[in-house]
Amino acid sequence: MNLFTQFTRYLEVERQLSPHTVRAYRSDIVQLQVFLAEQCDMPSSLVEKEEPWSQVNERHLLKFMRSRMVVDGAASVGRKVASIKTFFAYLSNRHNFSGNPAALLRAPRNQRHLPVYLEEEEVDQLLDIEPLDDELKFRDRAILELMYASGLRVSEVVGLDIANLSFADAVVRVMGKGRKERLVPLGRVAAKTLENYLEKRQKADAGAGDALFLNARGGRLSARSVSSMVKKYGLVAGLQKPLTPHAMRHSFATHLLQNGADLRVIQELLGHSSLSTTQRYTHVDVKRLLEVYDKAHPLAAGEER
Repeated sequence: MNLFTQFTRYLEVERQLSPHTVRAYRSDIVQLQVFLAEQCDMPSSLVEKEEPWSQVNERHLLKFMRSRMVVDGAASVGRKVASIKTFFAYLSNRHNFSGNPAALLRAPRNQRHLPVYLEEEEVDQLLDIEPLDDELKFRDRAILELMYASGLRVSEVVGLDIANLSFADAVVRVMGKGRKERLVPLGRVAAKTLENYLEKRQKADAGAGDALFLNARGGRLSARSVSSMVKKYGLVAGLQKPLTPHAMRHSFATHLLQNGADLRVIQELLGHSSLSTTQRYTHVDVKRLLEVYDKAHPLAAGEER
C-alpha cells in the first residue's frame, strides 16, 4: 500500500472525515506534489513514497502557498493549509518524520461575507409549488420544505434514509460533519409534505438502499442535483438573489434568530461545533436591530439637538 493510499485510509477510518473532505485533501496534496516536482525539482513520485517528503521544508511550502494566493480565494487557500498541516502531522506521527515543515503554516485571514438569505415573504413565494400528481414535484417540494424547516446541509439531505424520519416525534435524525449525529425538528408543514411525498414515491432501485430522496431512475439523489433543483425553483419564483441549498440553511438560521431563538439552540440545530460559526448570523439582522432601536430609544426619531 503506497503512502497516498495509507493517508487516505487514515482520513476515512481514523479521522472519519466526509468523502467530500477526503477528496479535497487528496486533491490538495496532489497539487502540492505537482508544484514541488515542477518548481522545486522534487521527485514526481512524492505521493507514492515516504522518503522524498523528508526533503520538503517550510520554504517550499510557503512558495506553494504564495503561488495559490494568486489564483485561489482565501477560503480555498485556508483549506489547502489545513490539508498540508494534516498530511505532515500524519507523516510525523505515523512515519517517524523528524520535524514538521508545516507546523508554522497559517491560513490567510478569511474575509467574511454576510450570508445570502431569503426574507419570510420570499420563502412563501418559493414554496408556492403546486405538485398536482407529479412525483418529482412532490419530491422537490418536500426537499425545499425540509431544508427551510430544519436547516440541513445539502450533503445531509441527500444522505437521509427513510428510517431517519420520525413522524411520531416530528424529528429527523441527521449524520452531520465529523459523523456527529443530531436530532432536528421537522416542523408540521415539512412533516406533512414528506408524508405526501412518500405516498407518491416510486420504488428505489437495489443500489439506492433505503434512500429517502430518489432521482428519476430510482437511485439516491445527488447533492449536485439538489443544488440545480434549488436554483431552478429560485428562478421560477422570480427571486432577485442567487438561491443555493446553503441560502436555505442561512434563511432557517436567520429567521430563528429574528424570532427570538437563543444562539446556542441555533448552534445545536445547525450542527456547528463552534459558536463563533453561528455568530455570523447576528450580523445579518441589522434591520431588526434598527427597528428595535427606533422604537426603544427616546431620541431615535427626535429632532436634532
